[in-house]
This record gives sequence, structure tokens and C-alpha cells, in this order.
Amino acid sequence: MNLLFDTNIILTIARTKFPSKVIEYLNPNDEQIYISVVNIAEAQCIAFQNGWGKTKMVAMEYFFNQVRAIEVTDILVPSYINIDAFSQCSHPEITIYDHKTPRNMGKNDLWIAATASLLNLKLITTDADFDHLHANFIELQKVETSEFRRFFEN
Repeated sequence: MNLLFDTNIILTIARTKFPSKVIEYLNPNDEQIYISVVNIAEAQCIAFQNGWGKTKMVAMEYFFNQVRAIEVTDILVPSYINIDAFSQCSHPEITIYDHKTPRNMGKNDLWIAATASLLNLKLITTDADFDHLHANFIELQKVETSEFRRFFEN
């Protein structure tokens, strides 16, 4: 199954001393890696606001050039609507939810989830923002940030 990296994964790749090793670790079967243009915008905003230096920026741009970026277009809108309604426990076609209360997702995360859902991509992330969507809309792989520690060491 092809992969979609969440922004936190992209940031980790750019920050590490061994970006290619992180990618190999996350993608041992050499699947196609996708990102959303939303990921690009988020990552570049974080880098800009935190004054990233040339080394990290080059690593991030190199990564962007190695993967396929998916544009946000009207074809994603139905997935976005369904995921948002499900997250808010107000989907007109669903009566039973695994989550008992609404899950307020950021709009960027909704676009990222819609992209993974529509294209049947496994979403790789370090956070819990997408947990309630697993097995309902997307396949999710969560990675603990501690798993990346070895890629930051000498």
C-alpha cells in the first residue's frame, strides 16, 4: 500500500542527520510516498516561523522533490465532507461511532485525511489527530517519536 506522510513526519525527516535512513525505516517496502500540498504549506510555514537554516531547508526541499505531491482539488471535497461529519458525530448515514464525543480536526488535517482516504494511502503520523479515522476512512500507522531518536545521534 502506498504511503502519505503527515507533516510531523516531514519535519522529522528534515531535522534528522540521516533523512534517507528515516525514509527507509518508514518505508521498508519501497512503496510510493505521497504528500499533500497542505503538508508542504504546513512544513514551510513551520520552517519559516522558526527560522530554519539552509541545511534543514535543503533537506526538506530534497524530500519534496522525491515524492508525489497531491493538489487540493474538488475531487477531494466529498471525502473531506464525510470525514468532517464523521469526526463531529453528525454524519447522516452513520449512527454508531467509536468515539463518544466530536473530534475537532484542524482543517489542514481534514485535507490530509481526505487525500489518504480518497487515494487509499496509508497515513503515517506521530500524533493522535487521526486515530478515530483508522479502519473507518483510512489505514493509519502511528510512529512513536522515540523511534526516531537513533536518527539524530552520531
